[in-house]
Amino acid sequence: MRSATCFTVIAILVVLAACGGEDEQQSAQPDTTPKATIRQGGLLYDKFWKVSQAAEPTTTHPLWVKRPDAATNTRTGSTTWRCKECHGWDYKGVDGAYAKGSHRTGFAGVFGSRMSAADMRTSIAETHGYKDAGLSDLEIESLVLFVRSGLADTAAYIDEQGAFRGEAERGKRLYERGLGGGKACAECHGLDGLKAPKASNADYDDFVGKIANENPWEFLHKVRFGQPGTPMPSAVTAKAPVKDILDVCAYSQTLPKGR
Repeated sequence: MRSATCFTVIAILVVLAACGGEDEQQSAQPDTTPKATIRQGGLLYDKFWKVSQAAEPTTTHPLWVKRPDAATNTRTGSTTWRCKECHGWDYKGVDGAYAKGSHRTGFAGVFGSRMSAADMRTSIAETHGYKDAGLSDLEIESLVLFVRSGLADTAAYIDEQGAFRGEAERGKRLYERGLGGGKACAECHGLDGLKAPKASNADYDDFVGKIANENPWEFLHKVRFGQPGTPMPSAVTAKAPVKDILDVCAYSQTLPKGR
């Protein structure tokens, strides 16, 4: 009787162990649920319809008529739906690089915003109309994450004269080898920065040296997050150190602005 009882106990333990092992195997499966990311938010901030299922807007943004300075920036249509058009590449709006020039709207920036995540979510989705424009809840969440956790104080990267606070000589090596182990800048843009990446328009002239010098804030944003609708890598995704980003940007400013 004792042997039979022991056999029964052992059998039960074996079954329980097998069930536990199956549960462990199931729990070990990778989570493939799409998640909001800072990088996606940065790309959406730039030009959302290039990275979203949403179509390019054909109307002017509903809040555009409320811009404090309606005389300077007279753009219309989809351009007015780009977050950067109101809040700037430096995220400081009227207190930053867009305090003057043809992009001035008078709108405030988003850098240093103290808005709660819930309020920001509502503001982007409803007040700013991006839900109706076709952005998904996940994309809106990525924008929230980007504004709350992905912004950089560009003053720490770029000085008052628009020069990057980096070492160009060291940046040359990074430009030719890649940031954070990613694809080298030179592979797509050429050693001199004058090569047009594949699938570019025939009139492409967004050369590395040109953008780095004429709009360093835009250049920094694209180095950190990539170019919407292209395979350009992201320094943020590659977890490149700030110094590496500064150095490669500083070197980029030494490249020719055009052919």
